[in-house]
Order: sequence, then C-alpha cells, then structure tokens
Amino acid sequence: MRIFHRIKPWLFLLLTLTLFNACREALGKNDPVIALLEVGPTTLVEYEDSLYIRLSFYDANGDLGENFTDDDNLFAVDDRMGVAHAYRISNLVPGGVNVAIQGELEFLIPSVFLTGSGPSEELSYTIYVVDRAGHHSNNVNTGALTVVE
Repeated sequence: MRIFHRIKPWLFLLLTLTLFNACREALGKNDPVIALLEVGPTTLVEYEDSLYIRLSFYDANGDLGENFTDDDNLFAVDDRMGVAHAYRISNLVPGGVNVAIQGELEFLIPSVFLTGSGPSEELSYTIYVVDRAGHHSNNVNTGALTVVE
C-alpha cells in the first residue's frame, strides 16, 4: 500500500503529460505556421510589375523544404480564378534533424494580368506552405491589390 502512495503522484503526472501530448497532436503541433510580413506594390501594371511577398515561418519539427525532388511546397493562389503559383522551398535543416526552425521566405510573382475587360481590377492571393510530411500551414492573404492596364 505504501508503494502505491509513492507511485500515485508519478502516475498522475505521467497520465497528465500523455493527455497533454495527445491534445497537442490533435491540434496539429507539427503543422508549419506562416505570417505575412510584406507585400508590394499594392498597385501593379499588367504584364510589367512583379509582386514581392515576404513571409515569416515557424516549423516545430524542421521538415519544411526539400532538396531531392522537384515537389512544390509554397503556393500563392490567385483568389480570382483559383490558379496557384507554385514554388519550392529548399531544405532548411540538413540531415533530416528534427529541430524547430523559424525564419523568413521571400518570393516574387513575376507578372499579373487582368481577367476582365475593364481597365483595372482587384485581386488577392492566399498563401500556404506544405512540409515534407504533408502538413499544410495556415493560410495568409495578401489583402486587396489592384491591377491596372
């Protein structure tokens, strides 16, 4: 009986930690997280201007990026048509080490165009990343941008 009283607090701690870990797993603790830092310019000339986008990222297990395939893992979806501009992030952690990483990513959308017949229109992009395990990040949106002739 005395042994049980000594073990009881440790069993409670072990059970609590196990439940906590299971809850974190259900919330997607290995999903990458991104945030929009900069977008510009907000007015773009059709077929002339490139759109610059800068993101911050955090990945708890370091499996964001890939060197050995041509798989795309960063996507900027034109919300007007659902067409994605796809990019590949290089492997950010050598040797497949499981370590938390954070940093910034920059990329350009080389040109934009009008989809209608008017002299200008608004567009926005929804951006997300996918890690090597297939975990999708949250989505971030550029907000309204204007394309002009």
